[in-house]
Amino acid sequence: MRPLLIITLFLSTLPFAQAMNSLDLSDPQAKQMLDAVKNNILSESSWTFDFELLVNFPQLDQEKIEGQLKQDGDKVRADLGSQLIISDGSTVWTYLKDFNEVQISHYEKEMSELFLSPAQIVQIYESGEYRYQYSGSREYQGQMLDLIEFVPTEPGGSEFVKINLWLDMDSKVPTGVMINARNGTRYNLYIKDHRKGVNHSADVFTFNADDYPGVEIDDLRF
Repeated sequence: MRPLLIITLFLSTLPFAQAMNSLDLSDPQAKQMLDAVKNNILSESSWTFDFELLVNFPQLDQEKIEGQLKQDGDKVRADLGSQLIISDGSTVWTYLKDFNEVQISHYEKEMSELFLSPAQIVQIYESGEYRYQYSGSREYQGQMLDLIEFVPTEPGGSEFVKINLWLDMDSKVPTGVMINARNGTRYNLYIKDHRKGVNHSADVFTFNADDYPGVEIDDLRF
C-alpha cells in the first residue's frame, strides 16, 4: 500500500468536527491536558515535525515510513518516503519518487486531512465520538510520557477499537499515537522531533520541475 494511502486511511477517518455531546463522559484531567497541548500546537502556524509511522497489517510484514512534515498554516510539505506532497494553499503537487511523476491538483480545505498534522491528531477528543481518560505516566520510545486512552462511545460504529495518545507535557506536544483498528491493523506514529516557529522559505511550499529532470507532469486541474 502506498504511503499516501496509508496516511489517508490513518487520518481522514479520524473525526475532526467539533461536537460536545459526549465530553461529559470523559476525564476532566485528560481534557485539561489535551486543551493545553492543542492550544500550544495552534498558537504557532509554522512547524517542522520528523516522524516515524509503523503500520502492521494482519498477516503481512510491517511497513515503516520515515518522514517529515513542514507546515505553515495551509502550506504543507510532507515527505512520506516514496511520495512527496507539497501545497502552497491553492495547488497540491504529489510527487511519486519511484516513477518520477508529479500529479497536480487544486487544494481544497478538506484535503488538509491527508497531511500528517499533530493539530488534527490532538483534536480527536473534540469529536464527541470518543470517551477518554488519563492513564498516568508510561514509558514510550524511551521517554516517560503522559498517556491518554480513547475508546469509541459507540463501539460498533467506529473503525477503531482503541486509540492511545502519548503527550509530552513539558513541551506540550503529542509524541506518539497508536491506533488499533477493528480489522486488526495497528498504526503507530512516533514524532521523533519538532521545531516551532520555523522560518520556512517560500520555495519549500512549491514544486519546481527543474529540480526533477525528466519528471512526468500529470495536471489534474480543470
